Amino acid sequence: MTSEQLLADRLYDSFQREEQITLILGSGIGADATPGVGDVLRLAEQYAVGRSDGGDLTRMLQMARARLGEGAHTDLYTEYRRIFANWVGGDGFDVIAQQSVLEKYRPPDRLAGPLATHGIWQRVTADLGEDLENDLGSWMLSPAVEALGAVLAGLPGAFDNRILTTNFDPQLEVAIRTASGRAITTPLDIDGRWDPRTGYDGAVRVFHLHGFWRPVVRGDRTPLVHDPARFVRTPKVGPVADLITGDIVLVLGSSDWAGTITSALIEVAKQRPITVLWAQHTDDAEGAARRTEQLKSEGVQRVECFPGVEGERLLSGLAARLGVTVIPRSAGPRHRHRHPLWEREIVSHPAGTPPESFLGLIRQLERRFGWQFQAPESGTPSLIFWPVRLRERTSVIHMAQALVAGALAARGAELVVCLDDFGIREPDLVGSLFEANLRRWITATAPGLNVEFVSLSEFIRQQHESPSPEHLLRPIDPWAVARDFYGEHNPSLYSVLASIKAVPNVAPHELESRSWEIVQSLLRRNTNRLLTPMTMWSYLHHLLLERPANSIMTLGGRDEALFWEQWREMYRFGIAQLYNPHITSLTHKSEMLRWDSAQTLRDHLDETVAVPGWDADGRYVPWLLQNAVLLPNYLTGTTPPEADGFVLDSWAGFMAAWEGGAPALDALADQAALWYGGGTGIGRLDVFRFE
Repeated sequence: MTSEQLLADRLYDSFQREEQITLILGSGIGADATPGVGDVLRLAEQYAVGRSDGGDLTRMLQMARARLGEGAHTDLYTEYRRIFANWVGGDGFDVIAQQSVLEKYRPPDRLAGPLATHGIWQRVTADLGEDLENDLGSWMLSPAVEALGAVLAGLPGAFDNRILTTNFDPQLEVAIRTASGRAITTPLDIDGRWDPRTGYDGAVRVFHLHGFWRPVVRGDRTPLVHDPARFVRTPKVGPVADLITGDIVLVLGSSDWAGTITSALIEVAKQRPITVLWAQHTDDAEGAARRTEQLKSEGVQRVECFPGVEGERLLSGLAARLGVTVIPRSAGPRHRHRHPLWEREIVSHPAGTPPESFLGLIRQLERRFGWQFQAPESGTPSLIFWPVRLRERTSVIHMAQALVAGALAARGAELVVCLDDFGIREPDLVGSLFEANLRRWITATAPGLNVEFVSLSEFIRQQHESPSPEHLLRPIDPWAVARDFYGEHNPSLYSVLASIKAVPNVAPHELESRSWEIVQSLLRRNTNRLLTPMTMWSYLHHLLLERPANSIMTLGGRDEALFWEQWREMYRFGIAQLYNPHITSLTHKSEMLRWDSAQTLRDHLDETVAVPGWDADGRYVPWLLQNAVLLPNYLTGTTPPEADGFVLDSWAGFMAAWEGGAPALDALADQAALWYGGGTGIGRLDVFRFE
């Protein structure tokens, strides 16, 4: 019988005899899903490389590694903390440990989650940390942690409703809550004490012996993150020993390099007899024997060390023997898969006419055309707030958004178009032509609609000239917004620049590989974009003076999600957002999105289909068919075009025509050009048939 099987039997017998078990957990059970010492060291070195100090911090870390040796991870951890304190600040190492935890957080859509506005190497606050931990499905959990969470959630009393861990990440809490249990995060303070006031019946207390990854209890004496060495410096292990209440103590996945666990066990053994079962991940039998002898020599008489214990097999097997169901789950991006045949059927279905209700139409925009709707906290929006940056010419993106804005306004919603005209030399001249095009497209789906267009620069000027008393209720003045946003909210500079599209918004692990792209964006962008949050949010607050937040829905592109997530995090108002799909590699300025004739568009299409991957979801041709042909056809009830008998009523229909040799690109170019009208108007739509 292997030591792992022997340990499993011992634990099962303890459960049968209803013996109290205290479980002490280390990082050795979590495989790659739990941040270890090596992960933190790697990130510390990565941080040092990017620090603008002439390489001094990097050299200090390299000297420490050379002095202590490559394999001395535990000593290096303590030394790196000391170096960071000296060169970066007393709490400089906290963000390194926090980033190691965030590497295990993988939301399906980063722009829609709590981490959307958080920059790399930026401190995680208590509020943000709680939001992230409540996003249970986005955390990577190892099978061992999943099994342990299920056991703790199902049988908390067997463990005296507690677990002790030297880890600083929230994996245990996430695992327990995922299994429908309740967990309370309880870090120990600098003296090893904890706050007993927080808690509720049936919950499992997760005691973090060496600190937690984020603030939990506010106060100067609360450690933020992992600091095992503090128990070495000030050996106050009495409070830790008080947490060990069981007759059986199982130590799993911990080398106890800081000595906290060993010291606490010795302290408990002075008071009462305990049985220690120490599960060792490595198969070092001699090391297990030495640990056994050490504990016995210090007064812990009943000790058994089990080398070669694999946490997943142990805990999964134990859960099965105890009758606890472990529901495996996977975290990470969930991809949108296209179903061409099904897609074609729903678009060309005889009943495929737009619903008469506001929310019904939004659901169809999501289902048929890939738009994304972030619903308000409650109710149905009654005002569409469409902020648009004023440009010299409108693009086909503006057309798609205008058609949808009109269709939704025709279903009872008020429409306000706010033109961001800062930085335009002749805003009146440019704005009149720009506004005329938007009105044509809006009225194509909402004939006779009275649309309110607002000049953002004129609104801001009026506020300075004649501020009203009610504007004190909300920050209408741009400088008041700036104080809230840049001062109190204090977002990372990168997230601010990404939210105003001054730099590309990329995941943290892509920053290094795309660094030149980011630098290039910084060098060629103008500074007037920095005004966007202060001015646009000022006008939104003006609208909120007389309306509840859940009555307003913003309209824009998917690449604007970060901009609104910044606002929502700062002001905590539950407005709704509707985003149209993003076109890969193109922006409003791209000439491919504005053309003077069908032939010009046809030339763009010919050039595009010569590029490998042109037919991928989100690329130019699929987006154009969906948003410049199928969308306006659907919203207006217009018959879709044909090409040599192929009906272009879906992407599947288009590809069937393309592969069948029919002039599908001609049909697409002619109909899209007719809807767009060259940026100067909309022609009369006829039924197209290309023979």
